[in-house]
Amino acid sequence: MLDVDYIKVNGIRFRDRTTKMKLLLTMIFIVCLINGCSLKQSQLLIHGGEFQKHMMLAEQGSADAQNKLGWMYVRGKRISQDYQEAVKWFTRSSEQGHVHAQYNLGQIYFQGKGVLLDYKAAIKWFQKSAEQGNVEAQNKLGWMYVRGQGVKANNKEAVKWFQKSAEQGNVEAQNKLGWMYVRGQGVKANNKEAVKWFQKSAEQGNVDAQNKLGWMYVRGQGVKANNKEAVKWFQKSAEQGNVDAQNNLGVMYFKGRGISQDYVKAYLFFNVAAKTGNQNAKRKKSIVSQRMTPAQIRIAQDLSTKWLQNQYCWDSDMGDCKKKAEQGNADVQYNLGIMYDQGQRVPQDYKEAIKWYTKSAKQGHAEAQNALGLVYAHGKSVPPDYSKAVTWYRKAAEQGVANAQYELGLLYAQGQAVRRDFVMAHMLWTVSAISGHNDAEKNRAIIAKNMTEAQREESEKLVNEWVQKH
Repeated sequence: MLDVDYIKVNGIRFRDRTTKMKLLLTMIFIVCLINGCSLKQSQLLIHGGEFQKHMMLAEQGSADAQNKLGWMYVRGKRISQDYQEAVKWFTRSSEQGHVHAQYNLGQIYFQGKGVLLDYKAAIKWFQKSAEQGNVEAQNKLGWMYVRGQGVKANNKEAVKWFQKSAEQGNVEAQNKLGWMYVRGQGVKANNKEAVKWFQKSAEQGNVDAQNKLGWMYVRGQGVKANNKEAVKWFQKSAEQGNVDAQNNLGVMYFKGRGISQDYVKAYLFFNVAAKTGNQNAKRKKSIVSQRMTPAQIRIAQDLSTKWLQNQYCWDSDMGDCKKKAEQGNADVQYNLGIMYDQGQRVPQDYKEAIKWYTKSAKQGHAEAQNALGLVYAHGKSVPPDYSKAVTWYRKAAEQGVANAQYELGLLYAQGQAVRRDFVMAHMLWTVSAISGHNDAEKNRAIIAKNMTEAQREESEKLVNEWVQKH
């Protein structure tokens, strides 16, 4: 006979222990309020009970409770944050085969929190979770095979796991899988398959996939060339703040491809992209402005301001914006940095701008990293510091920011904070040019004339290695 634990409330019988526990905690909450507890005291009592509940069940061997307890220690939820305790409970749960705990434990080893950073251990637990169908673990495993972290780099294995994750709808895996089909990494190059996966990722809102899909339509790769479709996807990506897409959209308006030629709109998007650090867009803005009247330029500048006001925190209460930034939202931190940088809605304050760029960049925000690179390279509000510029450009470049790749190439070409190296400059400009950076393409051609055949071959090798890793 099954041992079923019933509870009866208002004539309704429940046999779920979790439901019973929730009802009991709610009763405690109400009794506490009746007896004069403050709302905060009552809430603490409830959350304390939640921790005790999970601890009791975890000690009794519940894998689900062990995983939840691990998360409570990671987040510091009503208890002191303690990664070592988190590792302990994630491990116990993982050893029982809990798919989410295995992924969480993999993340702990991957990030080196509470334990020494250990890619091999991370691979072990991601693999176990991925084999049980965890979509995030499958995507993570794919990236580790691409980069050779904890395992020998293997693009075929990477494609295998990206495919599994992508088929379950993981937007990042879909985008990466599309890129691997474009480059023929671990799989035979197939632009039609690339378009298929870019499309799936783009339709879920991935800004990078939207921009890449736009390029596939421009070039007619894997799909019939269609500038109207390209404009559509550039527009979607641009509206989400993708700087490269904003620049690309400016090009489409400037040349009248897929849309009526409109210098005002071209200036608008070049200007928006330039304000977030895209030097390529800044130069194009200068070119298009030469074909415009002063009145048209004023209109375009006004449109730029309105565009930016519909992005970021511009149309929300500044108090809410700052609160989100202080709570750690990397996108909002970056946007707040832009606002202080430009003196929009707040007094211009470069120190505050750098503060928020830095907070965002340290969380891995690629555009914030690029913005910091620009700050330190061009000495904007601070003395030039090319070493810091190299650090932040490199981080952004490794995440695919074409402008950061271009700027880092300039530093290698000029020998600023790094040994002068034409091979590295040529490699970085090639990678940047692949993403559509026109100045990178021009510089690449110029510097190639000053390189030996052996140096050009070395650059090509480095390009392939870069693309495989990133």
